[in-house]
Amino acid sequence: MLAAAACSANDPPAKPAETPPAAVQIPPRADGAPSARDVVDAFAAAGLPVPSPRDNSSNCASGGLRCSELVTTDAISVYVFPDETSAEEFAGPDTHRVGVVVLSYAAARTPEEDRPAYESTLTSLL
Repeated sequence: MLAAAACSANDPPAKPAETPPAAVQIPPRADGAPSARDVVDAFAAAGLPVPSPRDNSSNCASGGLRCSELVTTDAISVYVFPDETSAEEFAGPDTHRVGVVVLSYAAARTPEEDRPAYESTLTSLL
């Protein structure tokens, strides 16, 4: 004797298969642009403070940043973008942009008197 499997009226409806969210791709940095780590290393070589560097490039895919790389330190954050348009759209108060590289002072609260040294070192690197 075969037992037939039947759905009763009290069974919950079948759930549709869940589709995992699509992975957001981080765009590559612009050709010839230094990496965010290269910029931080140049700051260190120039004797500028870059304590506790952290690669936070995974944040580039969230919040619409559209950056390629991000290295944050306790003194400054360095963003590298895939193109100048994206860098320009991101740049604002408490930032300094040269090409596709944006220095952000806000999160680290970089003192005003230290900013020209970071900016000149970045310009020399490019």
